[in-house]
Amino acid sequence: MKVKIFCESDEPTNKYGYCDIPLEKRINDFIKDKKVIDIKYQANVSSYANESFHGSDLIERALVMYKEHEND
Repeated sequence: MKVKIFCESDEPTNKYGYCDIPLEKRINDFIKDKKVIDIKYQANVSSYANESFHGSDLIERALVMYKEHEND
């Protein structure tokens, strides 16, 4: 068994701060030739503030457990 961690914040973003390739597409592209054992998903909201701005970011992560070959 192997694992792969996907984190949306690890990917390049466009000028609006969003990932150019959605997390779902990256996961689907990755698993298309693998035997998936399980996928765990987590979303956290990170809040921040300063004197003039309040905001929050949604941070999405996924852990994919998979097998590449029968002998793994």
